[in-house]
Amino acid sequence: MKANVIRLLVLGFVMMHVSAQVFSQDFNRFNWVSVGEDATLRLQGKLDDASLRASLYRLPASVKDVVRKEVWNLSRNPAGVYLDFYTEADTVAFAYRCEQNINLKHMSAIGISGIDVYAKLKDNRWVWVKTKYITLNNDDVKVVMEGLDVKDLAYYRLYFPLYNTVADFKIGLNRPVDLISLEHKGKPIVVYGTSIAQGASASRAGMSWAALLGRQVEMPVVNLGFSANGRLEKEVVDVIAKQEASLYIIDCLPNLVAFTDEEVRQRLLYAWQTLRKSHPQTPIIFAEHADATINLLNTDSQRAYERVNRNLNRFIAENITGKDAHVHLVTARSIGLDIDDTADGIHPSDRGMKKYTDAYDQVIRKLRIHIIN
Repeated sequence: MKANVIRLLVLGFVMMHVSAQVFSQDFNRFNWVSVGEDATLRLQGKLDDASLRASLYRLPASVKDVVRKEVWNLSRNPAGVYLDFYTEADTVAFAYRCEQNINLKHMSAIGISGIDVYAKLKDNRWVWVKTKYITLNNDDVKVVMEGLDVKDLAYYRLYFPLYNTVADFKIGLNRPVDLISLEHKGKPIVVYGTSIAQGASASRAGMSWAALLGRQVEMPVVNLGFSANGRLEKEVVDVIAKQEASLYIIDCLPNLVAFTDEEVRQRLLYAWQTLRKSHPQTPIIFAEHADATINLLNTDSQRAYERVNRNLNRFIAENITGKDAHVHLVTARSIGLDIDDTADGIHPSDRGMKKYTDAYDQVIRKLRIHIIN
């Protein structure tokens, strides 16, 4: 019995290896387009900066030596960056390299390093597109979408990885047809946040709350979530203030739990004053630490979540109430996380991400912001 099991395991490994080799050979027959080299491909979900137009990075090169090293390194992860495109090919392939060896205990390999594809149909519905990973190694990622029926397709939305830096990204078509890049005009929603905003612990890139929100409200979203480093820093706030936006979302409290009450207040004050100086009437949403509602038995963590929320509410009461009608608050209660909505008591699962999305959506709908498609 043991020998048979071993033989089956070996056979399975051999078949997987042969399958990968066959697909690698098939990949050579695709018509390839290089993202970052083809000027007709319009990457979206990015700040409006010339140095970023063909780049998968999230911060402009001009701030490399201005922001902290940790922030700059994380900005090279293309979380929230996406490409809207149309093609009549019935098989579409993707090939790229990942530059980092990342293993996060609270995320899957596909969530960290994988792509995600959705299709917008002509009847305005979003549907998910099944992809097959031929390889998922750092130096060799190959993904294919097969058997595509495009008669009802308006366009695809390709999301890039949440937590890895990507190089040599190519899109392959199995037939000599066009790949048409689409661009949605309008001021984006700009999000400044933590690992939760970056995408931890979504199962796939399109399940981060920023990506979900973009599809749900039909607006572009710029994701400036920096894992463990969304600390509401002057240098990043100054970058954001240069960007014209339809809405700013500040969701940094989870990374401010180690700061004193006064430091939290000063950082909130600087962010508000700086954005208001350049954008007097643009809506700003400040978010409470959503994990404050999950009622952890670990009381130290629970108290820390609740403390930063008290700081935010004090800041709102002292500076905003009755003075700035364009500032809005998303509360932990309105998000409504419970113990089954996170991977580890901090980072939302897909279910938790949807709760984040719906809470923001509720406020955005009331603001009646819209985009010209």
